[in-house]
Amino acid sequence: MGVLIELFFFALPFVAYLAWWRLAGRKPGHEPSRRLVVLAAIGVVCGVAAASYYGLSRSFEGDDYVPARIERGGIVRGTTR
Repeated sequence: MGVLIELFFFALPFVAYLAWWRLAGRKPGHEPSRRLVVLAAIGVVCGVAAASYYGLSRSFEGDDYVPARIERGGIVRGTTR
């Protein structure tokens, strides 16, 4: 089931482009409106900014991760010191 969901999300932009292309009537030289391009660019910039902020705010400084290990035939959970 998970593979189908991943395939759906992968194919979604291509299907959206195909729908736009069909609705535009396949006219050569027909381009999306300037407003649509600007809004898409703003969305991309906001997405990159949010991902950068999240990545930089999640710091591992001072945290030592100890991975899970096997002791006496059992699994001991990893910890963060």
